[in-house]
Amino acid sequence: MSFSDFYLEACILPFLLLIIGLHFWGTRKNKSKAQSWMNAHSKVLENEFAIVGFPTEASTKELASTGKSADNGMNLLKEKSKDMFLSYATGRQNIAFIDIKLSLLKRYNPLALFMNQAIGFVMESSPATTEQAEITAYAFDGREVDLVEQSESEIKVANSSYTGFICAVVHKDRMRTLRDQRYDLSLTVTKDNPKLPNWLTTMSENAELTELLLTTDMINAIKACGDDFIALIISDLPEDAPKT
Repeated sequence: MSFSDFYLEACILPFLLLIIGLHFWGTRKNKSKAQSWMNAHSKVLENEFAIVGFPTEASTKELASTGKSADNGMNLLKEKSKDMFLSYATGRQNIAFIDIKLSLLKRYNPLALFMNQAIGFVMESSPATTEQAEITAYAFDGREVDLVEQSESEIKVANSSYTGFICAVVHKDRMRTLRDQRYDLSLTVTKDNPKLPNWLTTMSENAELTELLLTTDMINAIKACGDDFIALIISDLPEDAPKT
């Protein structure tokens, strides 16, 4: 046998090694970015909520066998896929729980990443995937007794029920897309607000309510995000239009 007998394999092998190397690099990079985001925000979450993250396998087994958690062990992040990481928090008055979803680029699959970016560049109707954190808080709305396991002492909290409404602060570049994607925002009126930078607008069904919600702390927090900010949405209606 001579080298010429393995010429095809010799040509394919470097590309194969490159693809495998990029896969492992992309996987580690996404894990690192997700962990960095969680490290930057975990202290705030732990200050605001009694429980952050998911029970570890050890604490779950201990809880099942003894009814007690092993050192309250928690995983702050759960890897749903190589480009999506989840977290969870609960234990705060008026808020049942929050879901956190970190969506990252498919760095582990260069071909899929390139195709997505190329299609997004050519077709406005199919924007390229962007990395983002989506944080959804669910209110109790007077249903503490239904959603929280009762202890011997009755839960004593202020009435958390409220009249539903829709109000949002949205980046103007994402306004049209969000209105098309979300049923609830399609019912709102868009209006600029002098308290906000010119790259932001409000989408609301009640102007007075918007003024009440636009506190100084909220506006400063949104400004601090800069162009990374997409939207802050408060809604009592679903994203998808009802079928009946």
